[in-house]
Formats: sequence, C-alpha cells, structure tokens
Amino acid sequence: MIPLQVFAGVLAAAMVVLILWMIRRDRLPVSHSLWWLTVSVMIALFGLMPGLLDGLARMVGIAYPPSLLFVLAILTLLIKVLLEDLELTTNRRRLLRLAQKTAILEEEVRQLRERVEKQS
Repeated sequence: MIPLQVFAGVLAAAMVVLILWMIRRDRLPVSHSLWWLTVSVMIALFGLMPGLLDGLARMVGIAYPPSLLFVLAILTLLIKVLLEDLELTTNRRRLLRLAQKTAILEEEVRQLRERVEKQS
C-alpha cells in the first residue's frame, strides 16, 4: 500500500469515528451524519482504489484524473449548500408559523383574562 492510500484510509476511518462520536454526543443530527458518512466512504474509495478515479475520469472524458476530484468536490459542496439552504428555509417557515400561532394564543389568553376580570 502506498502512503496516499494509507493516508486516505486513516482519514476516512478518523472521519467515521468522529461522526459516530458526534452522533453519540448529540452534536450532529442523523440526517447530516449520513451525508458525512457518504463523504467518508467516497474518500476511502478514491484513496484506497486510485484506479477507480482513473476509470471514472476516462468514462466522463477528463484527461487529467485528479481534476475530477476537484469537480466532484465542488459538486459535493454545491449540493451540500443547496440542502442546507433548503433546511434553513424550512426552519424559517416553521419559526414564522410558530411565532404567528404564539401571537394568536397570546391574544386568546388576553381576551380570556379580560372576560374573567369583567365577571369578577
């Protein structure tokens, strides 16, 4: 095994251990951990089997296989940013609805208190 393959294997294993530790400590949601575990697997695959990257580069018509890593990394980051943006939008919408429901409930409580005070 060449040093790059050893490094990739150690890096992927360290990422998996870190992700599992973060899940156990409730610092990383399971939905996010699946994403990072997939990234760890990809690091392991491309690092431990460099021929896989060469074959994939040939298949998509890229002459210099390491440049495929940059393309894949950029695509991965773009997808991650899109998913995070979707989650942020969903959370904002939920927060807005929660604030509206809270305001409605506070108004109902205020009206009920006024009724009780008038009856007393």
